Formats: sequence, structure tokens, C-alpha cells
Amino acid sequence: MTSDEIRVVLFDIDGTLIKTVRRKEYRGLIHGMLIEIFGTCGQITEVDFSGKTDLAIYREALDCEGITMPMIRERLPLVEAATVEILSQLAETGEVFRPCPGVPELLEALSVDKRFLTSLLTGNVERLAEAKLRAAGIWNYFRNRGAFGSDDEERDHLPAIAAERISAQLGYELSPERFIIVGDTPRDISCARHFGARVLAVASGTRTLDSLQEYLPDAVLPDLSDTEAVIEVLSRI
Repeated sequence: MTSDEIRVVLFDIDGTLIKTVRRKEYRGLIHGMLIEIFGTCGQITEVDFSGKTDLAIYREALDCEGITMPMIRERLPLVEAATVEILSQLAETGEVFRPCPGVPELLEALSVDKRFLTSLLTGNVERLAEAKLRAAGIWNYFRNRGAFGSDDEERDHLPAIAAERISAQLGYELSPERFIIVGDTPRDISCARHFGARVLAVASGTRTLDSLQEYLPDAVLPDLSDTEAVIEVLSRI
């Protein structure tokens, strides 16, 4: 496969690949984790998480308490370890995350289709991203390291980070149009446009088809449930 043929599909996680089954319980434990590590959870209950990196979410929540981004980054290893432990504890008492409709079938089909390489572009910090996808049973499809919310606060910067890593893994540089970002929020569309990648928007999160279409993605689908249709879209955009 040459650089002129391969397409790298960068998947968002929450609302695109997986759904949180016990959202209220999970969010409550995250609030407790922030209090334990930072002494406060700030305004976390007022922050809109949609499409943001975890670093941006923590900054917005904790800024009112005088907690700066350098302070957040300093304690990020503690945050990652604590969130992974939270997921481990929840998983002992039932399902925490569930793949969105059609996702396991799509990932399996892409894994044997030589035209595509799958990776991640997510606002989740890296260890949390892995833990979530392991809990949902689909982590093994993501052996190529993409970009995560622990890499940069700004989601628009993540595609370039993913491209640099994946190009290094492949041994040749891929141009931006070789990348397709798949996500469920306007910020997924925005970061694709910032980098020059293609973008497939899916209405499997909190946004409707019509509201996503307003941001002019290359394609928009209700979800990823129709494997054949998704692959057809990925092959032509």
C-alpha cells in the first residue's frame, strides 16, 4: 500500500465508538477524583464536555479555583491513574461502556481492508481512552497510536500530532487529505478542517443529522451501523 492509496481513519471515542451506560455514576466518581487530587471539582457540573479535550474540560472547571494548566499537567499522571481505577472498579459491578451500533462489525471489516488504517483522535487522555475501549471490547483494533486529550488542550492541534505519529510508524509521510476524522460533534469537524483532513460526521451522540450538516462535513450518517454504507463513504470522501 502506498501513501497515495492508504486512508487513515481517526475515530473519536465518546458518542462515536462507545456510549456510557452508567453516566451519572461515572460522572459522580470523576467529580470525587478531582476533589481528591485538586482539593475541588470547581465548576465541573457546568462544563459542556462535548468535543473538548479532557485538559480543556479540567481547565474550564478548575480555573475559578486558581488552578492553572501547568498545575493540571503536573498532576495529570495522578488523574489518569485515578480514572483508570474508577473504570476498573465500575467494571466489577456491571457494564460501563457499550459500543455504538455497528461499531464492532465496522472495525472488523476495516481491519481486513488494506485500503484503510484505523487509529484514534479523541479528547480523552491516553490511558483513559485505552481503558474505555478495553471495557467496551474494541481496544485491539487500535494498534496505531493516534492523538489524545493528554497531548494538547486544543482539539484542533490533535490531527497534526496523529499524522506525525502514524507517518513515523509507516515510514513515509502522509498528506492531510489521506486522513478521515470520524466524530459526532462540531469540534470533530472543526479540527478536521483546521488540519485539511476529510471528515465523516455521525449523529450517534447528542447532535442531530441536520445540526451536524450545518457545519458542512464531507459526509454525515445517522450512525455507523451500516458497515457497507460507511465503508463506501470512507472510500469516496
